[in-house]
Amino acid sequence: MAVPDDTQTQADGPTSGFRSLTQAELMAEATARFGQDYLAWAFTCPACGDTATFQDFKDAGATADRVGQECIGRTLGALTKPEPTHTRGCDWAAYGLFRGPWKVTLPAADGKPEREMWCFPLADPPDPARDVPRDGSPSR
Repeated sequence: MAVPDDTQTQADGPTSGFRSLTQAELMAEATARFGQDYLAWAFTCPACGDTATFQDFKDAGATADRVGQECIGRTLGALTKPEPTHTRGCDWAAYGLFRGPWKVTLPAADGKPEREMWCFPLADPPDPARDVPRDGSPSR
């Protein structure tokens, strides 16, 4: 699937450039990259580069509304004081002071007008020849 021209890698990190799309376009692209099983859909944190799936968040006990909007590190303890307890990721959120980098337009529903939300970019599709599961077992 072709990636629009406005997506780019910035020299200062693993972030994708600003992109604006509809919820339907985001879902179609995620399905094309990862398949119908939304638990395999993955987003990449623009701050630390960690890639997390819906399944990662589910396994960590988080609700689905955090996926793509927060780095997995927030769920795993990056905000714990006085010492963070996370084992991966960071504390970045797409809805913070520095938003995005992707803006998703949600359709009007239940009497509410069309609205926007910010999210992380979708991760690259998995490559079985390159990717090794986090548990160290051989690729499937």
